[in-house]
Amino acid sequence: MMRLFDRTLGKWIRHFLFILVRTYYALFYNISSSGKHLLQNQSGALILATHVSRHDGPMIAAVLYPTMRIRPTVHYDEYYNWAQFLAMYVISAIPMSSPKSWPDEKRKARKAKVMGIIHKVMSKENAVLLFPAGKVRRQKEELVPAYLSGVHEILSAEPNTPVLLLRLDGLGQFQAANYDRFWSFIGIKKGRRHVTIDLRSLTDLDPSVGVEAFNARLEELLNTPVSNDI
Repeated sequence: MMRLFDRTLGKWIRHFLFILVRTYYALFYNISSSGKHLLQNQSGALILATHVSRHDGPMIAAVLYPTMRIRPTVHYDEYYNWAQFLAMYVISAIPMSSPKSWPDEKRKARKAKVMGIIHKVMSKENAVLLFPAGKVRRQKEELVPAYLSGVHEILSAEPNTPVLLLRLDGLGQFQAANYDRFWSFIGIKKGRRHVTIDLRSLTDLDPSVGVEAFNARLEELLNTPVSNDI
């Protein structure tokens, strides 16, 4: 029943919601994106993104939606928040983690179930959006501590998974805020904030190394300025 809903009414609701979200961001943000074509020939992918603001998930999903359906991962508490549960359900967000109050065995079972969902999603030619840092940054650079082992476990299980690195610029608290003059016709000097979304294929992550070394390399890649790749 749920699959039927997802393929019929759920599909139309997703289209409608993404139109609304894209319209909102078009009004207040001047978004440029590069590398979207890298998703077109992928049969499922894992997108590893910097996490600079609370807008990251919906903005990325809305901008990339015409190219590939993106299923963002969110914190367990965020997913089951009554105020946003419907939206989370419609866009098929994947709740990660689990309450710390749960017994260890229950948390392990929950983690195994989530990993299974992620692999299943990618096998159906969708992309999973994951923020390796686990939370919005509170400092200038991304930090990926060793206890966050999700990316390492996903790629250890399926090393051939296509991986893309996504970096957001111009949106976070510690990033430069530049504006156009979109709203100047009504006397507002600042218009839309400039935001860039950059997608790159990632081929130099080695899941055969330990989690600590793996996360250190991932942290380095996330913090490399886009200009250094050119």
